[in-house]
Amino acid sequence: MRRRPAVVIALLLLALGGCADAPARGGGDGGPLPVPLRGAGTIGPEQTRALHEAEERAVTSCMLRRGLPYRPVPARRPTGATDNPYGLLTGRDAAAHGYGIFATALAGAAEDPNEPLPATWDAERRAAWHRALVGSGRHHRTLTAPGAASLRINTDGCVYAARTALYGSAWEQAELTVAGLAAQVVARVTADRAFLAAQRDWAACMRDAGERVSTLQQARGVIQDAVERAAPRAPLRAVGRREVEIARRDARCQSESGLAAATRTAQERVEAALPDSARQAAATLLSLRAAALDRASR
Repeated sequence: MRRRPAVVIALLLLALGGCADAPARGGGDGGPLPVPLRGAGTIGPEQTRALHEAEERAVTSCMLRRGLPYRPVPARRPTGATDNPYGLLTGRDAAAHGYGIFATALAGAAEDPNEPLPATWDAERRAAWHRALVGSGRHHRTLTAPGAASLRINTDGCVYAARTALYGSAWEQAELTVAGLAAQVVARVTADRAFLAAQRDWAACMRDAGERVSTLQQARGVIQDAVERAAPRAPLRAVGRREVEIARRDARCQSESGLAAATRTAQERVEAALPDSARQAAATLLSLRAAALDRASR
């Protein structure tokens, strides 16, 4: 049973930087790894867990008010890995977690305790439960933002009611706006001449280490493809060992090529050219998240 409508899942995935499992401790130049818009689209594991649990409590209360059962879905276990939108990596994280792809595949999605609920229900009650949870489709909003796909959200289900209670009615638009802005920043930074020059140096370093990849994302793609091809557990563990190997080479080559510094410099240029509205949007999202975290702690 899919608890969340696809549009809500899409919104969560749009935020580049997304929900990082651990803070980025530093690049090869000693500074923190750069992320767009001062990290407005990034959230740590403890905050992620707190917000998830608060949202699940709100969904449960909403469903009970409608006379329907609901069991809170546990938060996904953190993998310890970071997810930098540029593909930057620290040596420490590479050695400990690789890219986090294997750990995520091994952990899988959190089990939904609501799966057994409709097993003995008739079709009408199952449909009513689903409508109450994610909405009927008769009442919806369509959100748009530059650089992001349009998003249609049902507004008559408990998922929407819970998110509105926790984050406020402006949250989805603010998150989509920042996701679109972050995507634009990443696209411009990774097209910057200084970034591309550093990436070429990185690729040469990787070739010398036996890895024939030309972009940071291709290095991750090697492991992602291997995970998708792997059969259950034993072969997957071999992929995990390979992931740490290539990630360590990746991080070393990033350090030697000065990629973090080149990315940071390019990002500063790109963000300096953004309109004031972009910085205001990032500040709005950070403020809304801070308020949600305050509500979650009560």
